[in-house]
Amino acid sequence: MESIRIFFVEGGFTSYLIALAGLSLIVIGFERLRYLYFKIKPATDQILNQLQMLIQSRKYMEAIQICNDIRNVPQIQVIKSGLLAVDSGREAMKSALGSAVVEVVKDCEKRISFISLIASVATLLGLLGTISGLIKTFSALATADPAKKSELLGLGISEAMIATAAGLVVGITAMVIYTLCSSKTDDHISLVKKAGYDLISTIERSEREA
Repeated sequence: MESIRIFFVEGGFTSYLIALAGLSLIVIGFERLRYLYFKIKPATDQILNQLQMLIQSRKYMEAIQICNDIRNVPQIQVIKSGLLAVDSGREAMKSALGSAVVEVVKDCEKRISFISLIASVATLLGLLGTISGLIKTFSALATADPAKKSELLGLGISEAMIATAAGLVVGITAMVIYTLCSSKTDDHISLVKKAGYDLISTIERSEREA
């Protein structure tokens, strides 16, 4: 608690802005990490193999029923969209697959750009706090009593260093979270695209063998 008090009292006005950026990072970062790493998940090989066998046998309704029973798996969501449009023609199926992939990408990338923004803003706010503290220090030294100059110098440098450190902590944390979210998003997008391509290939193969 003492550290928090020192941060807000001695950190200057930028400490409040950095704290706001940090709070935003906690809210957005927690939600994105929970969604990308825990809520949605990749399909198991067992499920994919089962669906492939049904699709290969052209048992589309049975495959759709399996997809209906599975939640929070983007690959299954894409496969289901393609199967629902399979009787409407190849172009309609590809369009449905593309639309489903776009929806998955949109859900995965939602608010990730804000985390990158927080990283940049927090770092710049730390720099602003540094400059503000130095300006305040030199302005005070110009008119202060010689006996108080060392005290004012210490306060100004303290504000500058606290702002710099806080901004870097929030900025670095935001960059780590952004990298984790971006990496997991890329993984999910790669999997759903592959699921779409595999679906088309399996259907084309089943039609050739029919």
